Amino acid sequence: MNTVRTFALAFTLGVVAQAASAAAVESRSQSIKSHAPPGITDKFYACVDRANSDTNAAANCLTEEHARQDDRLNARYKALLGKLTPKAKDELINAERAWLEFQEKNGMLESSVYGSEAVANLQVTQNEIFRICERANALDDYLFMVDLQ
Repeated sequence: MNTVRTFALAFTLGVVAQAASAAAVESRSQSIKSHAPPGITDKFYACVDRANSDTNAAANCLTEEHARQDDRLNARYKALLGKLTPKAKDELINAERAWLEFQEKNGMLESSVYGSEAVANLQVTQNEIFRICERANALDDYLFMVDLQ
C-alpha cells in the first residue's frame, strides 16, 4: 500500500511539475508578446517556447526573427520608394538614413547599459528586432496612405 501511495504521490508531483513547466513556457512567450510590437511572427514565439531556457536556442530564434523583420523592412521600403514622388523619395531616403543612425547609436547605448553577458546580448538583439518591426509597421502605414491617394 505504501508503494502505491508513493507512486501516486510521485506521479501527481510529476504532473504538477509538467503543468508548471508548460505554464512557464507559455508565460515566457506571453511575456515577450506583452511588450512586442504587432508584426513579430508566430514563428518567433513558437521558437522561444521550444528554446525554453537554452540560451543558444534563444539566440537562434532571435537571429531568425531578425532576418524575417529585416526582409520585411526592406520589402516595405522598396515598395514605398516605388510609389513616391521624387521629393518624397528624397525625404524617405533621408529619414531611413537617420533611422539607421539612430538604430546603431541606440544599440551602442543598450550594449553599454545592459553589459556584455549572453543574456544581455539577447535583450539588446530583441530590442533591435522590435525597433526594426516598428519601423516596418510605420512604412506599412505610409504605404497605406500613399495607396489611398
